[in-house]
Amino acid sequence: MICIPIVSETTDKAIEDMNKASKLADLIEVRADYIKSPDLKKILSAREKPLIITIMPEQENGKFKGTEQERIALLKQAMELGADYIDVNLGCTELNNLIKNREATKVIVSYHNFEETPSDLDEIYNKIKSTGADIVKMATFANKLSDNLKVLNLVKKSDKKIIAICMGQLGEISRILAPLYGSYLTFASLETGKESAPGQIPAETLKNIYRIHGIKPGFNIYGLIGNPVSKSKGYVLFNSLFRQYELNSIYINFQVVDLEDFAKSFPEMLSGFSITMPHKQEIMNCLDEIDPNAKKIGAVNTVVNKGGKLTGYNTDMTGAIKTIQGKTEIHNKHVTILGAGGTARAIAFGIIEKGGRLTILNRTVAKAEKLAGELRCSFGPLSDFEKLRTDILINTTSVGMHPHTGEAPVSTDNVRNMVVFDTIYNPEKTVLLKEAEKNNCVIISGIEMFINQAAEQFRLFTGIQPDTRLFSL
Repeated sequence: MICIPIVSETTDKAIEDMNKASKLADLIEVRADYIKSPDLKKILSAREKPLIITIMPEQENGKFKGTEQERIALLKQAMELGADYIDVNLGCTELNNLIKNREATKVIVSYHNFEETPSDLDEIYNKIKSTGADIVKMATFANKLSDNLKVLNLVKKSDKKIIAICMGQLGEISRILAPLYGSYLTFASLETGKESAPGQIPAETLKNIYRIHGIKPGFNIYGLIGNPVSKSKGYVLFNSLFRQYELNSIYINFQVVDLEDFAKSFPEMLSGFSITMPHKQEIMNCLDEIDPNAKKIGAVNTVVNKGGKLTGYNTDMTGAIKTIQGKTEIHNKHVTILGAGGTARAIAFGIIEKGGRLTILNRTVAKAEKLAGELRCSFGPLSDFEKLRTDILINTTSVGMHPHTGEAPVSTDNVRNMVVFDTIYNPEKTVLLKEAEKNNCVIISGIEMFINQAAEQFRLFTGIQPDTRLFSL
């Protein structure tokens, strides 16, 4: 179930937001500690969905500024007025009395840790369970991606109704996966900016993009690994395709800061995953097998798990070359690639294969020299661009994407009368492309490459060749 927390500062505004939330939520949590003088009778009378009343003290990162006696009185009032649930922190001095006198109201007993995911989760779980709580709730902070697995494992083995998630940016995946593994509910914000805890995802995204109500047991998990991944729209595309082809699968962004931590913890639970910067080369050390084409390129952007065996592929080259050839011939053209990372490698091999005359420019010249040595082509620093003849310019650097959306990788004064391809797809039209368009260039957005390579990824993941007309971002 999806529960939307209401973090409004007045009773009337809370009711207004409750009405909005009712269109998306299965349950609603009113954070009464955000309201200066909450009118619980008015709030409970206005409910359209089951309601959780939560009044968190300041020491639990709540907003309630009154005394503990005043807080307990409000919780008791909520029960007397017939609240569907109250959320009571494990350290509450009156916890036993609240549980003993709960009548029709279900009591959620909660533990929050805003600093870490501790190693003694089982011990904490048993302590909450021993209180007689109707529902155990545990919310911890994820400092590494594998912290999510500790919480998900707790959900899977729980013999009592449980709500368990990780907070923070690295904990977002638990908010999607926990309910699929059996968590009683997951918390999702009414909209961006109305979160009650770090890492909450908008309810509309959980319901309509991730389709958590429609995912059934035995589902397959796919995802994107990289750092950063917050601006990637792959989850929108792949989840839309899963819906179109009626597949019991879900695609999630994994922000992988520590590739070793990811490799030890997650691949076995994933049916496949995409790889973006900066892991396209390092991931090769974590695989059982590498497709010959990807091995030749020296970079992998797609991994498929077949019976526990991880095989790496590269769809960047196919996607990029198909995209470029849709606009211009490559043979004998002077091609300049900016960057020398995994994407640059894939495209560079494709350019050489098609007979292009290639020069690789990079901020770190040694990296450009190394790649150029493998391909027997020219190289240099980014500043060499103005000296070169260029028919096709390809940007594979991150300059132009968030947080550098106002920048271009080279001066655009000399970007004239050529084909300009930027592999960045968000934003769809970067500064480089905008200026190139003004200067009489044919421009190609990274969205076209993204669609072409994603179509091949989808085929590798599912065995289905997708109709690209179904693609939407």
